Amino acid sequence: MSEPIVEQVSARQARRRARAALLVLAAALWLAMLGVRSLVSADEGRYASLSLGMLQSGDWVVPRLNGLLYFEKPPLQYWGGAVAMGLLGVNEFAARL
Repeated sequence: MSEPIVEQVSARQARRRARAALLVLAAALWLAMLGVRSLVSADEGRYASLSLGMLQSGDWVVPRLNGLLYFEKPPLQYWGGAVAMGLLGVNEFAARL
């Protein structure tokens, strides 16, 4: 005979809770490691510089890299970095967030 419906629902809820706990643990580990090392690749430094430039100049519309217009990518990533740096301070964690 098949299992009672209550046991099937309980098993399904237990699997969902285990998956959710695993996801929360993975996200916590990922977030904890964001500020551990310095910016390594040229891309990380470039994007952090663009975000910092937006934050410092107050010009949130036109991204600039070393004073030159930079339209290689859409500005959403730079806006996010600038907001994170404004809220959390200028550091590697905020630049990667």
